[in-house]
Amino acid sequence: MHEDILQPTLSEADFDERFRQLHDQLWCTVEVAFDDVTSHVLAPPKGFYLVDHSFLHDGENWHMYYVTGDMTLTDQWQVHRLAGEYEEANEVTPEPGNGHAVGRTLFDLSFVENVFFESQGRFDLMSRAACSLFRFRDRYGMLYDVRGNLGEVMSLAWSEDLYAWRLDERNPVLLQPSWANPRGAFKDPHIMEYEGIYLIFAVAWTQPGEVAICLITTEDWKTFHDQGTVFQAPPALRGTFGFESPQVILRDGLWHLFYTHGPGLYHSISPSPAGFLSPPATARAGKVQRGSYFMGPFHATELVEDRGQWWLTTDRKEETRRLNRTVGRMCARGSYDDEKTLEEGLYIAGVRWEGDQPVLEKPAQ
Repeated sequence: MHEDILQPTLSEADFDERFRQLHDQLWCTVEVAFDDVTSHVLAPPKGFYLVDHSFLHDGENWHMYYVTGDMTLTDQWQVHRLAGEYEEANEVTPEPGNGHAVGRTLFDLSFVENVFFESQGRFDLMSRAACSLFRFRDRYGMLYDVRGNLGEVMSLAWSEDLYAWRLDERNPVLLQPSWANPRGAFKDPHIMEYEGIYLIFAVAWTQPGEVAICLITTEDWKTFHDQGTVFQAPPALRGTFGFESPQVILRDGLWHLFYTHGPGLYHSISPSPAGFLSPPATARAGKVQRGSYFMGPFHATELVEDRGQWWLTTDRKEETRRLNRTVGRMCARGSYDDEKTLEEGLYIAGVRWEGDQPVLEKPAQ
């Protein structure tokens, strides 16, 4: 059953035609400028930051959970993390959990509270970070990153109302796949439900050293199936080193992948949820069957559809990095100087679809 949902939703001919059309549309375009298409919509409380985030609508309001903490602790935490000092790292972690904001629309989100889960053991003693929200039967779920003596793994929490949470006693529920580098990243889950199966897209590293987006499936949140990698590439030497914030959406039979890598946001398409890499058996010289393109200096993005209108949410991190590079200002990756722009909070851009191309534009609000 899980393998069935990995099958193409478009015929080879239909996908080839839509890929060709998108490729032709992009041929003479360039990435957009951050300030030309975004508006600032939410700042976290003073002394906190906002980065990877997840949205869920409860039938009345939008709920956003976002990674937060005290960014000024970053440099101290890195020292303890690299030394394997779990207790000391936990005392100064810049990633204690998530902030919670609520609003009728994405433009009137208001901060409600910080939700910092207690550690359940040494496996989550260094940090508890990026999450993905989902609905399962009659309750809500949150799959979130944790870091500790098992490396980077994932835990579950459950809620009846998106406010009060109970940690799953089986945590951590997801360990790194057997094919992955155990010292690499395993983080940033993004969940979508498709035909009764939950697709979990996440970031991992392969043992040979490539960065990858992997797919794990479940129907009951008890048994998980590793579907391997759906996209991979070498690390980037400028900007975001690996992949971050992968998101897949299904629109008009076509699968769209969005992810942060290097200087910002990239977009790729596929006829199936697992087919973002070209099939080697059918590749031939002169024919482009898959690919991705750079959309602009956006980081930790989410695409959200609200009453027929699509939006892109982001932070300003990659745009600040771009500006620093322009003037030759060196900020070591992962340092407070590199990360502090996350204290500005959330920005939003409108998305207008031209065929299968998402075109970003300044919100009218």
